[in-house]
Amino acid sequence: MLSISLIAAFPELVEHALDYGVTGRARRQGLWRWQGFALHDFATDARKSIDARPAAGGPGMVLMPVPLDAALAAARQWHGEKSCVVFMSPDGAPLEQARIREFAQNTHITFVAGRYEGIDQRWIDANADAIVSVGDYVLSGGELAAAVVIDSCVRLLPGALGDAESATFESFADGKLDWPQYALTASGAEQIPAELAKGDHATVNRWRIKQALIRTWMRRPDLLARANLSLEEIAMLDEFTEIGLK
Repeated sequence: MLSISLIAAFPELVEHALDYGVTGRARRQGLWRWQGFALHDFATDARKSIDARPAAGGPGMVLMPVPLDAALAAARQWHGEKSCVVFMSPDGAPLEQARIREFAQNTHITFVAGRYEGIDQRWIDANADAIVSVGDYVLSGGELAAAVVIDSCVRLLPGALGDAESATFESFADGKLDWPQYALTASGAEQIPAELAKGDHATVNRWRIKQALIRTWMRRPDLLARANLSLEEIAMLDEFTEIGLK
């Protein structure tokens, strides 16, 4: 079972987000468990303060180390052993599917969500095993970013998806985007690509591979530079680019 905890100002934001769909079903099946640790519960003063003014002045507030230390200690007690600590921050490493697969291999993960101007750097240096960003933009807090990473991890757990191949044949699984999808309906069959209507598995497979390559080339050519393409895939891509660029 994958055990996930979250240290945040408002962990209930993630609790509600993960109650639905794949993550909610997988949790009810016992594939993973969850616990949020609200920083205000670990404050040491009557006002339940978790932040302070930045050193040397400036706008905003900074999350203090003491409540974070107490929350991390409580999270470790809940896990029963040391967990991988992942700090969600816009200045972290860009999140990629390969990193998600690494996270999903852990047994215990503690996500830490920043707020306001961020977290005291001394605490990050002492405790964070990884610093991750979900994109080059700023959110009000790291809770929703943590929900994104948790969702991505849980869906990779064996048994989480209705079809185990769903996590294999999808965008980024092999360095490319997914091919276009069409719903199987009683009407409108004539409007789908002819290759999909023939029922020939080899034809369908070749069409899907080619369309995935085309979509990746058009939308995310940077992925192709890192993809390990077969000779057949390279030939498909060359054929398209020669025609498409004329």
